[in-house]
Amino acid sequence: MSILFTVALLYLTLEIPRIMNAWLLKVFPDYWIPMEAEVIEALKVLRPIGYTSFVVTVLLIILGFVLKNKKLSTFGSIALYLPTFGYFAFTMFFLAGIGVFRALWLPLIDLSPNVLRLGEIVYLPSIALGFQTVPASCAIMFVGLLVFTLGTFTWLYSKFKGIEMVDFWIYKYSRHPQYLGFLIWSYGLMLLAGFVGAPKGGHVPPPSFPWLISALAIVGTALHEEQVMVKKHGDKYKKYRKRTPFMLPLPKKLSTIITAPARMAIKRNLPENEKQIFAIVFIYFCILVLLSLPIQYCIKL
Repeated sequence: MSILFTVALLYLTLEIPRIMNAWLLKVFPDYWIPMEAEVIEALKVLRPIGYTSFVVTVLLIILGFVLKNKKLSTFGSIALYLPTFGYFAFTMFFLAGIGVFRALWLPLIDLSPNVLRLGEIVYLPSIALGFQTVPASCAIMFVGLLVFTLGTFTWLYSKFKGIEMVDFWIYKYSRHPQYLGFLIWSYGLMLLAGFVGAPKGGHVPPPSFPWLISALAIVGTALHEEQVMVKKHGDKYKKYRKRTPFMLPLPKKLSTIITAPARMAIKRNLPENEKQIFAIVFIYFCILVLLSLPIQYCIKL
């Protein structure tokens, strides 16, 4: 059943943008670059909408952490990433069809289109593994959706059985399989977006920066959930936390290297309050953006 749901979700992931694009083209007609006056006029209408949407989305992420409401921060982080679907419109100038969703990124694009590339470091795993093809990107999306579906089914089963703390099936290998599934799926979608051209001259920078922000917000939300679970289940959850990886099962040495900045920042293995979670998210944001700068520069050359 999980495999069938995964196949269906993958199909919808790729098909719904095409259908929405065909419908939205009737509302936001395609713009050729020579029609500069019309593009400027359209931007006058879209820019306030885009800026407002961007501010609201960022506020949702921030308020989610401040108010300890994981739903707000999760919704905000996902919303910030949704314009990636605009890459799959057949007419790729961002005012056409579903590409209009990229109006949410107008504050970043106005600052510089290359801001969207400030997360280039996240491409290194796919480059190292040779996952730089369309089939590989789709395969990654499939794996992400499968992990998400298995996590959802396991959680629903536990609710049906009245089990308070889920620590079996896929939860034996990841404490947050649904978040992990979303991150893997969205990563595959980001890779797939990199293969989309801009035949009519629109600028389509790879959306690594929105993915990075979305991923870090999701990680922050998961860390907040950890605190809630410890308060609710006490030692039982602490024992589960010791034997099960946070999200992605990794070799111990690699995991130690990756988590070193967090341990150095908060002077402990795991965060105990919202300030420490914010510090961890902010530190990794700075590290990953700084590491992305030389990669971005090399790509320009």
